[in-house]
Amino acid sequence: MSSRARISSLTDAHSPPDDHCPDVYFTRGYGSAAATAEGATWRMTQCDDDVLAPFLQRRIDEQWSDGISPYGYAGIHVGPSRGRGDLEKIWPQLLDCWRAAGLVSLFLRFSPLDTRSAEFASTLPGLTFAWQGENVVVPVDQGPDAVWKQLDGRARTAIRKAERVGLTAEVRYVDPADLSPGSHFRRLYEQTMTRIGSAPRYFFTNAYYQALLAGLDKNLLVAEVRDELGVPIASALVMRHLGLAHYHLAGSAAEAGRHGANNLLVWSILRWAAENDCRRVHLGGGISARDDDSLLMFKRSFGGNRAPFWTASLVINEDAYGLLVEAAAARSGRPASTLRDSGWFPAYRST
Repeated sequence: MSSRARISSLTDAHSPPDDHCPDVYFTRGYGSAAATAEGATWRMTQCDDDVLAPFLQRRIDEQWSDGISPYGYAGIHVGPSRGRGDLEKIWPQLLDCWRAAGLVSLFLRFSPLDTRSAEFASTLPGLTFAWQGENVVVPVDQGPDAVWKQLDGRARTAIRKAERVGLTAEVRYVDPADLSPGSHFRRLYEQTMTRIGSAPRYFFTNAYYQALLAGLDKNLLVAEVRDELGVPIASALVMRHLGLAHYHLAGSAAEAGRHGANNLLVWSILRWAAENDCRRVHLGGGISARDDDSLLMFKRSFGGNRAPFWTASLVINEDAYGLLVEAAAARSGRPASTLRDSGWFPAYRST
């Protein structure tokens, strides 16, 4: 690999065009929205279009910052023309780029759709990998009939029940009104996040939704299930990138589950994807890494394949990292060792 690694930004004409990105999480449009949500700056580490690693640069103080993969699944992507040896050769260049950008640490979320790249990266010096559970990926390239056949019996029964009681489903391109405050999707999503006690970071601002729509345009869709009176009771955002579709954010009314609305919602997405030239639908994982997680079990009922979700942590500047942990410990009144042993990375953000 003769070309040099570099870091580009949203305004850099040399960052890869969307159709050269392996997935939506690597695109500038999605990166802009993710940066808005985090109060950060989107960056793309790249070596041509062969090795890509997007990250959000978050300011710590006037001198230092750290990086994190955009919310979702990106990590480091190694193109099909490159191998493990190529990544090992370029690794020192990547570290130099991140060090020059003032990064103290970097937290990477690897894509379950790209286990090859995660495997290559797993042996790189300095990266500490952690298994975060399984994701569900449903192949849809054989058409809706084949997708229907791979559903568990309980999923098919729930879908039939939903249709029998008069529920209907639709998947369409997002209109700005779908993402406005008080819209059906926003109301259902936010009610669900409140009901399950989600952290504040899962409640997105108007600016985030506007940036997401501006960045993805016709690759952003909304799925909606309505009751017999036409009232929306379940809704989800779907992001499409080439032959992939991602179940992004979803919510439903508290009583919707017993009528099979959530099953019908996911089935409508799978059917739409199968009818619109998608190869796979990524449903994501559960709330926890436990095998009996209820959300993960629900997603497994739609068939498909189980894919591992790995994260990796990297300390780029050991001295600065240590000082930041000591400062955070002093502010919190806890020993630095407690922060380091908390399991949170970076440890100085665990307070």
